[in-house]
Amino acid sequence: MIGRPLMTGLSAGLTAGAMAFGISRKAQRGKRKLKARAGKALRSVGDLMDELSDMFR
Repeated sequence: MIGRPLMTGLSAGLTAGAMAFGISRKAQRGKRKLKARAGKALRSVGDLMDELSDMFR
């Protein structure tokens, strides 16, 4: 009698845990992508400024 509710609870807990883990991993990947894109944008702006300063010399 205790086996069926126990198995149901375990399966529900595992499912919820797996979903939470997947969501947190996706958020971490999104942060990494955002940081990488921001770094590329800053480098591009820096390159543009260097080119402009070279043109005015």
